Amino acid sequence: MRKDVTPLHTLLDRRVVERNIRKGIVTREEYQKFLDGLGDVATNAELIRARLGEDEEPESVGADLDDDAEDDDDDEG
Repeated sequence: MRKDVTPLHTLLDRRVVERNIRKGIVTREEYQKFLDGLGDVATNAELIRARLGEDEEPESVGADLDDDAEDDDDDEG
């Protein structure tokens, strides 16, 4: 029996489970049982569309950059 007080689901996180199995903290059987108990939640997924690499930048960003350039010119004069 495990003496560790860390919640089992944390030890079985896919990012650390192989390390924990190698260290003997959890067994491969515990991990497989955990995986078998997970439900299929694919129907809960939501499709998200994104446009990446747009050529135009938003007006507010361009305006802010122009204002900064004008401020720098005033300081030099």
